Amino acid sequence: MKKPILSIAVFLLSFFSLLISLKLFWNLGIYVDEYGTSPSIVSGGEFWHSMDWLRLFLLFLLCVVSFISIFSTNQNKSN
Repeated sequence: MKKPILSIAVFLLSFFSLLISLKLFWNLGIYVDEYGTSPSIVSGGEFWHSMDWLRLFLLFLLCVVSFISIFSTNQNKSN
């Protein structure tokens, strides 16, 4: 009974973190477009801009894995 509740909590936290990161990334794009600069300059360099993309990708993977873990069955169930 504990596992599904924990899995759902992890999924919800990762999903909301992904939504927040996507909104911040969207706002970065709007700022860059309006002021004629580049995302690398705003992020602090090419490395940190790459880390922004990596964060989005890792949060997406966390959402997928945590969603799958909600519906996966435990193979080592005992009576």
